[in-house]
Amino acid sequence: MTTDTSLPGLDRLITICRRHSLPLHLDPPLSTAPKSGGSILGEPVDPQLVKFYERAGGGTLGRLSLYPPGPEWNHLIPWNTRLREFDIIQFRSSLVFGEKTGFALYFATVPRLADAQGLQPVIYIQAMEAPSAAPVASSVDRFFDIYSRYLELMVVDPEYLSSGVPGVTFPWDVDQLIARDEPLIRLAQAGRFDFLTQDDKEMQQWVQQLRTMRP
Repeated sequence: MTTDTSLPGLDRLITICRRHSLPLHLDPPLSTAPKSGGSILGEPVDPQLVKFYERAGGGTLGRLSLYPPGPEWNHLIPWNTRLREFDIIQFRSSLVFGEKTGFALYFATVPRLADAQGLQPVIYIQAMEAPSAAPVASSVDRFFDIYSRYLELMVVDPEYLSSGVPGVTFPWDVDQLIARDEPLIRLAQAGRFDFLTQDDKEMQQWVQQLRTMRP
């Protein structure tokens, strides 16, 4: 089966960053980038993440920083290796590929939840205090698309316009956008994310909210 590796969501995100003069920097691709059909830390790498790394060696898009696939301590594989040393299920079960710039707020794929094409859903991991995880997209490129729409809301938010600090937060204030992602909602309704939220009432409520929303 051939996987569609085009990235319209990424293209939209780049366009929105340019249109609103938000931070936008993409590094050149690296020879150490993961390959199609390959693995990272013993688990299959998401094909859309592979496609991103074919186009860029990491970078910054708005308030989103994407890790380079290089050898430095804060690059994709070394950083995930370090996170997994904490032996926390949210990190053990995922591959963290980006963060909210400057914060311990991460975005990650979940290999065990890959669909028939190998596409993995994306979760948001809060690690400021006790780690917790929330599903936010059914695929990497769907995440890019949703995040671009969040940025469109952010740039017209009155608090952001007056102070530069957004009053609209991702993902909590864009649940209606996330609810349009039908494959994600089906995963939530089937209880596929429960192993990541079983000890966190707040995240259980988020998943339950997604289950009851109509795409």
